[in-house]
Amino acid sequence: MTDDSILYAVAEGVAVITLNRPDKLNALTPDMLSAFFAAVARAGADDAVRVVVVTGAGRGFSAGLDLSIIGTGAGGRVETHPDSAPQWGDDVGPALAPYYSGGWPALITCRKPTIAAVNGPAFGWGFILSLHCDIRFAARSAMFNATFARIGVPGEKGSAWLLTRAIGPARAMDLLYSARRFDGTEAERLGLVNAVLDDDALMAHVMEYARNIAAYSAPRSLAAMKAQVWTAIDEDYSTAFAAADLEQDKATGTEDFREAFASYREKRLPAFKGR
Repeated sequence: MTDDSILYAVAEGVAVITLNRPDKLNALTPDMLSAFFAAVARAGADDAVRVVVVTGAGRGFSAGLDLSIIGTGAGGRVETHPDSAPQWGDDVGPALAPYYSGGWPALITCRKPTIAAVNGPAFGWGFILSLHCDIRFAARSAMFNATFARIGVPGEKGSAWLLTRAIGPARAMDLLYSARRFDGTEAERLGLVNAVLDDDALMAHVMEYARNIAAYSAPRSLAAMKAQVWTAIDEDYSTAFAAADLEQDKATGTEDFREAFASYREKRLPAFKGR
C-alpha cells in the first residue's frame, strides 16, 4: 500500500477525497481505510472546507474489500480518526456520538455535507461507503452490489440499517437477500441515488452542486440540519420539534445569520464564517 492510495484536494470550499487504486478498482485495505478516515477527519476540522466529495480514480468507485488480504494478516487494523478540532460542539444539532461508533461512521458524524460521486462499480464495502454519504450521484456506468449473502455474512458495517433508512424495508431486503447487481438507473428509481448522469458529466455536476452549497449555505446551519436528518427516524416529533426550536434560537444570534440577511439586502455572495 502506497501513501497515495487516498488523494485529498480542497478548492472553493469543497474537499475531494479520491480512492486511488485504479488498477484494483479501488479495492479497500485496512491501511487505505485508515487513510480515508483520516482524510474525512481532516476535512471535518478544516474551516476552509464546507462540503466533502468522495469518488474513485479510474473506472470504478470501489470494488469493495481487497479479497487478496483475507487470511494473510496484511494491512493491520483500521484506525479511527475522530474530528479532533471540530468547529462546533454538541450544541449544534443533536449529538450523533450515541448513535454511531468507530471509523466507518466518519462520514455521518462529520459536521459537513458528504457527497458520493459513484463513477463505476460500488461493490461490497465500496457500496457501504457510498451509503454512509449524505447524498449520492451516480454515473450511468455505475454498478452496485450488496454482495454479503453470497459470501455467507450479514449486511456488514451497518449496511442493512442504512439501506432501510434510504429505500425502505422491502427494497432493502430485495437487494440484501438477492445480492444482485443493479445499475445507476435502477439506483435512481429505487431512491438510492439522487440522480444518474452521463459518465462524462458526473464530476462536473457533483462539483457544481457542491460548490453551490459551499458558497450559499451557512456551515453552522448545514451541521445542524445534517444532525436533524440523520437522527430524525430515531426521534419522536415532539423531541425533534423542540430541538429545532432550540437550535433556531441559537442560530439567530450568530454572525452567519446576520450575514445572510446583509448579503441578501446588498445583493452579493454571502461570506459565511461558521460563527
